[in-house]
Amino acid sequence: MNDMTERVCQLLSWYAFLHALTLTAILFVHFVLSIDMKILGEPGRLLEIYFLELLGRNTAICLSPGIWLGLRIVTGAARVLPWRQ
Repeated sequence: MNDMTERVCQLLSWYAFLHALTLTAILFVHFVLSIDMKILGEPGRLLEIYFLELLGRNTAICLSPGIWLGLRIVTGAARVLPWRQ
């Protein structure tokens, strides 16, 4: 695999990892701790806009697994943990 493809795969794996981590944290705060996102102020509002309005609920939940599946098909490794090759 050439250098450019490797860098794009690395970028996509980090994006998918951070997306899944942020989504998990938001769901934990909202459903387990029962804290409304509006209490977090501007960052909470921006996260809510990103996950609910910009991406949509289904896309937000399926984005990381979709990226990991695509990486698995293209490179042979899902790279769920981006720091591991």
